[in-house]
Amino acid sequence: MTGRNKKLIRILAIVLVVLLAGGVVFSALFSSLAEEQTEVASARGQCTLAMEYMPDEQALHVTQRLIYVNPSDGPMRAVVFNCAGNMFRRESALMYEPDELETVFFAGYALAGVDLTDVRVDGKPTEFGFQGEGETFLRVDCDLAPGGRCEFEFDYYLLLMRCGAFQGVGDTDVRLSAFYFSPGVYDPNEGDFILKKPLSHTRWLYADPMDFDATLALPEGYVLAGTGEIERDGNRWHVAAKDVRELALSFGRRWRATECQTASGVTVRVLSGARGMAARAAQIAADAIERCEDWFGPFPFDRLDIAQSDYPLGALNFPGAVWLSGDLLRAGSADALAHRLRFCVAQQYFGIAASPEPVADAWLSDAVSEYISYLLLEDAEGRDAFLKAVNRDWVPALQQTVPGGLRLTTDAAMFNSREYGIVVLNRGAVVLHELRQAMGLEGLLDGLRGFYQMGRDGHILTEMDLVAALDAATGQSWEAFLTDWAFNVGDYANQTIDWFE
Repeated sequence: MTGRNKKLIRILAIVLVVLLAGGVVFSALFSSLAEEQTEVASARGQCTLAMEYMPDEQALHVTQRLIYVNPSDGPMRAVVFNCAGNMFRRESALMYEPDELETVFFAGYALAGVDLTDVRVDGKPTEFGFQGEGETFLRVDCDLAPGGRCEFEFDYYLLLMRCGAFQGVGDTDVRLSAFYFSPGVYDPNEGDFILKKPLSHTRWLYADPMDFDATLALPEGYVLAGTGEIERDGNRWHVAAKDVRELALSFGRRWRATECQTASGVTVRVLSGARGMAARAAQIAADAIERCEDWFGPFPFDRLDIAQSDYPLGALNFPGAVWLSGDLLRAGSADALAHRLRFCVAQQYFGIAASPEPVADAWLSDAVSEYISYLLLEDAEGRDAFLKAVNRDWVPALQQTVPGGLRLTTDAAMFNSREYGIVVLNRGAVVLHELRQAMGLEGLLDGLRGFYQMGRDGHILTEMDLVAALDAATGQSWEAFLTDWAFNVGDYANQTIDWFE
């Protein structure tokens, strides 16, 4: 063997050793990343639902399994779950206001709720009991060490009313939201679970992110819409949704599907009987998504389902899904339709993908999303259309006196729907507009982009997060400015406003 060949062999041997060593390094690295991803996934709750809809009984049979991890640093003897379906057991417990009741419960009140047949923890029967007004919470005994996990299993029938509520059966669709047992958020400072009463004028379900895997058996002819990836196998539908705080589903027999895609590949699917308005709705939503992607980054979901619904109070918004009142899909409702869809697209970012506490800090979602909807109007139709809408919608709200002098930062549970519209949506949008006037549109959008990114790690956003994001975007301090406007925007009620800009 020549010296040259020996040298070549030595070089090849060295390369092989390096490659092998690199393989070990890469293997260790990928193994570490995989373990980290597994740890993140295992720290989240995991919910499995096996469901069958029984139209003759107007009921949903559900078998639910939920992996729960004790988030506290002490032992846990019980977990408290939301059981919103029991609100329908008593007319006095209904969350809707007197002027909404006839519209929502168009067929009158009829008994509904949850018929719970079995509760188990790690395969064994356990003690449980309903709590709260209307028995809308369920306490289940367990024995969990700090960081420990267990499997809760529930077998129940969800009895559905004929109505237009957040759960119910109508002519157009069957609606399922907050329909499963959802564990409350554990507050280590209080040593207890935080649970919210349902509200009609804002999002209210307060839940930690979970991974969902659901199957739903439907009679022939139904089409399913909702959160997550949806696949059909005959009359059985499979739904998978990861890292979301809420799963919402609806299904109907009178829908036709209208689809379009954004430039980035997000599918917008409108399920409706209003064929002409459905195409318009799909395009409005797609245009709003594309502009929001320019401002805030990729849309947080691969698909947005917009389902025509018998829900009568405008729209309900969930991760990757919107329930839209049929009234908004009628000719003559184009402006209202555009506003609601733009708001819902913005809220997919602020309030759903990145979330504040949904009741106490609802304005961080709803006021922000409301103002963005007007920015989307300005972007689509120009400054004159923006100012016309501002003076039509905001000025009357600014010049009304609200009983009790409610502040923008007041807990949403203290409002009725009219007060909420005045104080949070309209006056809240004015606060954001004053910020825009002070820091410029690009500064505000940069701040909101940073605010959104802060919530993508799953932590609950606060007012101080918003201040920090605005400060970081502009290099200035905005806490005093924001606080002054948030608490004193009602002072406009004492001023004469001929034209607001």
